[in-house]
Amino acid sequence: MPTQRALSRVLIANRGEIARRIIQSCNRLGLESVAVYTEVDKHAPYVREASSSQALGGPESYLSIEKIITAAKASGADSIHPGYGFLSENALFAEAVTKAQLIFIGPSAEAMRVLGSKTAAKALAQGANVAVSPTLIFSEDPQPSKAEQLRSFAARVGYPVLLKAAAGGGGRGMRLILADSDIATEIDGAQREAIKAFGRSEIFAERYISPARHVEVQIAADRDGNVVALGTRDCSLQRNNQKMIEEAPALSLLAGVSEELCKAACRLAKAAHYTNLGTVEFLYSPDGAFYLLEVNTRLQVEHPVTEMTTGLDLVELQIRIAEGTNLSKLGILSTPQVRGHAIEVRLCAEEFTGDFVTSTGIVHECEVPTNSPHNSIVRADLGVEPCSEVSHHYDSLLGKVIVQAPDRAQAIEALLSVLAGTRISGVRNNRALLIHLLKQPIFSSLQHSIQGTVELLPSPEAIRHTEVLAHAIAAALRALTPYSAWASHSPWLSGRSGSLALEFPWVTKSSRGAISSRTTINSGSANVAVTCASATVSVTYGTHSEQLMLSVEELCATGDAASHAKLRLGDDPTVMEVAIRLDGSLTWVHLAQGSFVLEELVSSQANLAHTGTLFGMQVIAQIPGKVAAINVEPGARVVAGQVLLVLDSMKMEHPIKAPGAGVVTTLSVALGAIIQAGVLLAVIEDE
Repeated sequence: MPTQRALSRVLIANRGEIARRIIQSCNRLGLESVAVYTEVDKHAPYVREASSSQALGGPESYLSIEKIITAAKASGADSIHPGYGFLSENALFAEAVTKAQLIFIGPSAEAMRVLGSKTAAKALAQGANVAVSPTLIFSEDPQPSKAEQLRSFAARVGYPVLLKAAAGGGGRGMRLILADSDIATEIDGAQREAIKAFGRSEIFAERYISPARHVEVQIAADRDGNVVALGTRDCSLQRNNQKMIEEAPALSLLAGVSEELCKAACRLAKAAHYTNLGTVEFLYSPDGAFYLLEVNTRLQVEHPVTEMTTGLDLVELQIRIAEGTNLSKLGILSTPQVRGHAIEVRLCAEEFTGDFVTSTGIVHECEVPTNSPHNSIVRADLGVEPCSEVSHHYDSLLGKVIVQAPDRAQAIEALLSVLAGTRISGVRNNRALLIHLLKQPIFSSLQHSIQGTVELLPSPEAIRHTEVLAHAIAAALRALTPYSAWASHSPWLSGRSGSLALEFPWVTKSSRGAISSRTTINSGSANVAVTCASATVSVTYGTHSEQLMLSVEELCATGDAASHAKLRLGDDPTVMEVAIRLDGSLTWVHLAQGSFVLEELVSSQANLAHTGTLFGMQVIAQIPGKVAAINVEPGARVVAGQVLLVLDSMKMEHPIKAPGAGVVTTLSVALGAIIQAGVLLAVIEDE
């Protein structure tokens, strides 16, 4: 019979919001927590909140088994919780923890090997009568090449096919291969990304199933061989194979499918002799068929939606199972009854401006209202706080906002209310996109799929409209309220009294390059001109012109360069709440529709931005990162869309493509260089 061993001090081999989450459960259970941190994270909130901490060294140290084990021994920890990502699904790590006579809070190394590898998991699933999609396991024989093998497989099952990393998840190492794809380049990129994310280069391919929903089953298994499904989740709203919105339970499945999914997940777990928590992920097609996608042998990012609909603390459950307690003693004999509906959104340091652009910087403001609107319960799992640094070394996740309500419609409504009042400044983020997605009829009617997210993304016109509104409101409030925090020499900031004249024109530029000012300085579709007179704001952009009537209902300011206003737009009875915060030359405008960043310019800068002549096409880095690959040399002829180089930022590869055809005359970066956003990468001249 398995022995039981009570734990007392848990080392958390992770960072950010999941480290804070594990610390919370440890505190509640009376356990000591040990944080580990790299030089990048030494001031992170989780380090301060843990009972004690251990320094690891450089940014990549979270992937060092030796450093983690050494830190555990030095701290006197008796166990290690891996969180998710990094070493959480590394069987060698689990094995090393056990050899060091520590308790690994997760499955055995053996189960991790067979399920942590997507290829091995598929083989096991077939033996457990769990359906899998057609799959290509690459031969290590150099003849034929991987590219030739993939072409042959695609010819047999049909394009497109998916290229995947065998270890890990999160979309890293994943490529959609079309008939005209540069297959050799895609294979190289997938292997590079897999090594960086998981330390292994093994990849495989499978038939692309479309349309499909991503439905997963949370399982719990003890050392006595008992396995219980804790319910389903729907994680279909994704971009680039990374989840954005997750919910529990999975709804709108054909009759009986939910039960069959749970049974299949339990069969697979038993076949693997699995212990602790895990997630079995499936692709669900409209005809009711489902296929194994992968098994995550760890806690999931989206675990809170299961917690909020079952009442369970999944981290506590992991710890208790690791101690040797069986599910029966924990009162878990069958799938728990569902309590309403829960939805989670991932707040990330990336902005959608037609493309997804990651961001770095210092968080100046981080506030999520946790009051409970519409009979809901609100939870915010954040990894950052004011003064936290967001760097390019790690993924873009800032935190998660989760809402539980009696039903799905109420959960969506409550989550929209919470996001409308959320304020994150200092680092550009995806709040506006999340709000937009939650409002889409395709999402609210559960008609979305993994492949259909592109249909839900805002159009360029919708993005421009909200940016123009942000420009107009900022300019109007500045003109109408000369004592505001964003007015020059504001008495609210300096303690002076009296009215001070504003200097005009006031010129701003959005993150997408749209120009706005109090006076018209340029024309053209890329420009926005705002003229304020009394409470009337005249807005002109492209061929569109309109007048907005603004009435300021309430205005207050604090001493930290922030102002809050309530105003009405035209005859609309709805009161709009606006928060504006200064950050050097940047003005952060927080509306209910999202957050927008305006950069204050002097008139000469604005004119130069529109009248300056560029000799050739300049390729500018839109994100910070490390140069992972360079595909061209000076003198090379390129065509529009050709990949010039690849940037590695936030654990993902971002191809930088030629904006047009021509000759590369300048290449300003070297392989391995660390660059910041705004850096000139290359110049292409027309032949």
